[in-house]
Order: sequence, then structure tokens, then C-alpha cells
Amino acid sequence: MRTAVIYKSVFHSTAQYARWLAEALGAELLAMNKAKDLARFDRVVVMSGTYAGGMPLVGYLKKYWPQLQGKEVVVVAVGAAPADDPASQLSYEKIPPEIREQITYFKIRGATPFAKAAQREQEVRREHLAPVLQHLQRDE
Repeated sequence: MRTAVIYKSVFHSTAQYARWLAEALGAELLAMNKAKDLARFDRVVVMSGTYAGGMPLVGYLKKYWPQLQGKEVVVVAVGAAPADDPASQLSYEKIPPEIREQITYFKIRGATPFAKAAQREQEVRREHLAPVLQHLQRDE
């Protein structure tokens, strides 16, 4: 299965997760601003951080949804707030309902903005990707 991992990262947590995920899957890694032609992919993972309740991945999904329909689409939001935090739920709800019903969504822990390297290493860990990888590798 041809897989793309597409990401947008401001504080570097999402970029690190995207690299680890692409490496584990043997996928092509693409920055969101360069991922325009998706025809060659069967599966697309779209990742971004959450910033003050907004996620760049929402705009990307809306813009490229015509190309993404019919593919397996996995969305990974990265942020300091836990998945069960009301702010995380509000961010998720910004994805249009017609898109939400056709994607698989994950929220994983990111680094606290402006964290020092040692703190970032404690907050951004490969094991946070375990549920995403388990889902993506389920049929392999």
C-alpha cells in the first residue's frame, strides 16, 4: 500500500512524529505545503499540531478532500492538551462532519510550546504513536 505522511509543524513535535511514522511504515514524508498531488497514494496520514484550538490539518482536509475521498485517511492531531480535554474535542469538531465520518482520528501528546530540548524529549516519545501504528499495521 502506497502511504503518504503529510505534516505541518510549528514547534517541531509533529515533524518528529511524522518522521518516526513514515520510517515505521516505509511511507513518503511530505510537508503539507508540498503535498498537492495525492493520486499515487492509497493511504494518507495527515498530521498537524493544535494551536490555540486551531489545526492546520483542517484547512488541508477541506482543500484536498476531493483527492482524499476513496483513500484510507488517518488524521493525527498533536498537542499539549490530552485527548479528553474539552479544548481537544473542540479542535476535533472543527473538522467538517462529512469528513469526520470518513476518517480515523487520533490525538497524541506533543511538547509544551517553547519547551527546552530535555523537556521535549520527555514529552515527545515514539510510544505515543503506538495506537496510530497499531491501526495502520492491522492488515499487514
